[in-house]
Amino acid sequence: MRSRLLAILVLALAQSPAAAQQANHADRATRTALVARIDSLALDYLLTSPAASMAVAIVRGSDTLVMRGYGYADVTSQRLAGPSSIYEIGSITKQFTSSAIMRLVEQGKISLDDDMSKYLPSFPLQGHRVTIRQLLNHTSGIHSYTSEQAWRPHWAEDLSPDSIVGFVTRDTFDFAPGARWSYNNTGYVLLGMIVEKVTGVPYARYLDEQFFNPLGLQHTMYCPAPNARDTTFAIGYSPRSGQLVPADYLSMTHPFSAGALCSSVRDYLVWQRALHGGRIVSAKSYALMTTPDTLNDGKRLTYGFGLGVGDVGGHHMITHGGGINGYTTAQAYFPADSLSVIAFTNTDGSSPDFTALNMARAVLGLPLATRQRGQRR
Repeated sequence: MRSRLLAILVLALAQSPAAAQQANHADRATRTALVARIDSLALDYLLTSPAASMAVAIVRGSDTLVMRGYGYADVTSQRLAGPSSIYEIGSITKQFTSSAIMRLVEQGKISLDDDMSKYLPSFPLQGHRVTIRQLLNHTSGIHSYTSEQAWRPHWAEDLSPDSIVGFVTRDTFDFAPGARWSYNNTGYVLLGMIVEKVTGVPYARYLDEQFFNPLGLQHTMYCPAPNARDTTFAIGYSPRSGQLVPADYLSMTHPFSAGALCSSVRDYLVWQRALHGGRIVSAKSYALMTTPDTLNDGKRLTYGFGLGVGDVGGHHMITHGGGINGYTTAQAYFPADSLSVIAFTNTDGSSPDFTALNMARAVLGLPLATRQRGQRR
């Protein structure tokens, strides 16, 4: 009996390397097929949008599935995009601003329920009380300057934050604070102004000192003017009459703390993992940033502070996108799956959000979504 058991054990040990090798081969084949599917989705986006380039970072746990660029960072010179190419990230900036505010809350320098007039008394509230919390979650009711036609002729001018919010100071509120939700760039410019007022430090420098330098982010910054950019930056385009042309110039003084940051997908991945890993703000602050807030009547939103929440096939995600002249961006983090999906493009008018979420579905083993007729890319 003993010799028989020994023989069985020897046979099992002899077979196990072969079995393990077959399993590893199957895993590699599955991974290769997954990466090829992601490549196909990216290339389809470029061709059908159309878009000049897409930089993508997809990481599951410690496994970097994709970290690469597709297409051209500069169409004229045919300079290829890559994971270190720098893009304007638009409204993804808002999570950096909300993180800065939450740090000040943690330090006891401000309170979420403070009236904003405590810090910015010159902004006319027309008899309303607007809290910092309502600026963070887009329920302030203050009109968004990016919806003002009078703002557009001034795109090329360098303006102060006071001048930017000045486009709406005479407008009536869209609704009573806390009564509704409406995406609002004015609110996030006001938050940047509050950061500067409380710290005595310019917004861009504060982010450098608090976030970018400590994390070693070499390609993340307040976007410089185009004439100060080197070949690490992707040039922004707009589709017109079937061609990609340089996007209309917008001074980076305009988006300010609502959307003026630049980053690469490689850098942004470091930031994203640090934020969701508890290295940027406290657990309490992070919970507030990533938990849907409520209106005055108790109705729950799908937005926290600078971040939205959603669901893909039963997988909880924390997400936000961005769009600005010449650039569109998308990013999502799936906490239970430790999955990061990031996609930056240098073409406006065609968000990569749908494609990025299909990339997430591919990684999660879910069926890909199909566009409805007439649905924009």
